[in-house]
Amino acid sequence: MGFTPWLVNAEKATGEGLSKPADLAEVQALNEKVLAFDKNAVNYLKVLTAAEAASKLMTTHTEADNEVAALKARFDKVKGVSDTWVKKVDTLVKEWVLLDNTVVELNSWVAKDKSAEGENQFSLEKMESTLGELKNIFKEKEKLVENL
Repeated sequence: MGFTPWLVNAEKATGEGLSKPADLAEVQALNEKVLAFDKNAVNYLKVLTAAEAASKLMTTHTEADNEVAALKARFDKVKGVSDTWVKKVDTLVKEWVLLDNTVVELNSWVAKDKSAEGENQFSLEKMESTLGELKNIFKEKEKLVENL
């Protein structure tokens, strides 16, 4: 695909925004998609840079210079959105992993809550604090999803 068709598609994609993931697997897939989008943008910047260098070799390159400058401005907008997406989705993945790990930890406590004597092994204070932490992580994750 040439630079301009890619740029048109990239502008369309940045205008549509990101999907809202419902679980960790979807967040990880979204992260892969965003990283691929960003890598593609970096590769197309090389194409634009080469075009700019070639335009400078032309005898009359004012028109080419203007066209390259216009494409570069459009590219910069797309790349700015891409950089924001990469940061947001990376943070969201980390929050979601933390949330999942905290749920797993909580479930493991509940599963082995009785010793051989049948006594509870976990303290109520520790469980309350973990539940509070879980609630805060969940709120943060929801806020991150909303801000995608």
